[in-house]
Amino acid sequence: MKAAQYVRMSTERQEYSIVNQMAAIAAYASARGFEVVRTYSDAAKSGLDLKRRPGLQALIDDVTGGRADYKGILVFDVSRWGRFQDTDEAACYEFLCKRAGIQVHYCAEPFSNDGSLSSTFLKLVKRTMAAEYLRELSAKVHAGQCRIAASGFKVGGRAGYGLRRLLLDSNHQPKTILRDGERKSLTTERVIYTPGPDDEVMIVRQIYSMFLEHDLKVGTIARLLNEQGLRYGAFGPWNHSSVSAILTHPKYTGCVAYNRKSGLLKSKRIRNPPDRWILSPDSFQAIVSKEVFESAQAKLRNLVYRRSNVRLLQELRDLLRVHGKLCGNLLRPANGMASVATYVARFGSLVKAYQLIGYNPPRYAVASIEDRRKLSSLKADVSGQFKQAFADAHLRCAPHGSLTSVRGCGLFDTTFGRCRKTFKGNLRWDVRTRQGCTRHHLIVVRLNLEQTSVKDFVVLKTAPRVVLYFTLTEAMARARGTVCATPAEVITAVLNLKRTVMRARVS
Repeated sequence: MKAAQYVRMSTERQEYSIVNQMAAIAAYASARGFEVVRTYSDAAKSGLDLKRRPGLQALIDDVTGGRADYKGILVFDVSRWGRFQDTDEAACYEFLCKRAGIQVHYCAEPFSNDGSLSSTFLKLVKRTMAAEYLRELSAKVHAGQCRIAASGFKVGGRAGYGLRRLLLDSNHQPKTILRDGERKSLTTERVIYTPGPDDEVMIVRQIYSMFLEHDLKVGTIARLLNEQGLRYGAFGPWNHSSVSAILTHPKYTGCVAYNRKSGLLKSKRIRNPPDRWILSPDSFQAIVSKEVFESAQAKLRNLVYRRSNVRLLQELRDLLRVHGKLCGNLLRPANGMASVATYVARFGSLVKAYQLIGYNPPRYAVASIEDRRKLSSLKADVSGQFKQAFADAHLRCAPHGSLTSVRGCGLFDTTFGRCRKTFKGNLRWDVRTRQGCTRHHLIVVRLNLEQTSVKDFVVLKTAPRVVLYFTLTEAMARARGTVCATPAEVITAVLNLKRTVMRARVS
């Protein structure tokens, strides 16, 4: 009978080497009349899951896909099939083979996998023992790594930007600097951190200076480093995550930090609370002082996006105690407060946040908040309409806040005009502008008198030279711009502006 063999070796013991497994399988096949016609192999692969085992994946794919030209699968023992933490997972893969008419044989086990009650029970016990062995091994390895880290030595992984891994001999004397991918060769050797090249050390200190002394945001620091042509080591350009990693890791103070994250048995990695960290301060030469590092942590904890909901509500209570009332104008960074948008994102609306602290705002304030919420929803709807209109017209555009860059047409500033009625009954629209808006084309979304829906759109070639607001009348809209009823008509007006600009350049 034709059969395939599946062999797997992690890094456990020599008895489980690929050669030894194949020899035992060959003896089993010879004694029972099997002819091994195919081999599936996973060398140096953990038996924890299927994801990292291409050999077993290929076997299951061939079996379920009807490409298997054999009637049996020979495996050294149950643990080589896998040390799945869920024993039902191991049974599932074996059942897929059985359903395809292919029997799995465990060559070194004391039972025959014939489906009898005794063999089924013993197989379940073996699977449980295989899973438990890996759990115990993982716990022992983790405990050993924690002890090593507590002694001030580095445990696995890269050193990180600005640092390098220094190999120590059995007497803890410096031996050599390890490059990325290199490992120690003896179990008695140890690895510690050491400061890296001077230029990287200087950049680490510069990042702390930019964050603390120049009060720059993390994203701004990353942008400035990229503009200087600096790279984040072998990882490429700087970004928010790479700068944050430097600002938040205690290792830059000369402290070995382990177990900040954990993901035992290939589970999803999680952030551990600080009380579970393994810290060994003053283990190597620091790049920044502890005082500088703690100042950075205090500032980071005070960032709005890091504040908990409990803290945000307490800050509202404190603000109410000081001013005796609450309103959107008080929620600004100058007061040390998060913005209205933050409270809306966390609690659904500003009114709900007020309710959670027991504050009942005046009716006019509730009405104002509701009006702002409706206007925000309307702005989002109009923005989506414009995006779709540009796509339908096959125009490439890139949003930059309220500005939209349209390829070949220039920059367009989109703003909303609030409607009001004069004493004589004429309609006027108050339009807010921005600094430098006279350099851009302006699209004014004119609202109706109730500020609940869009009346029409006005495309102006340039905005008036004003500081903050200007008043748009009906006569001004038709004399200096193009009045459009739909976003599609706005696109047509934009293209007409493009043609006008091109004709002006030619002439």
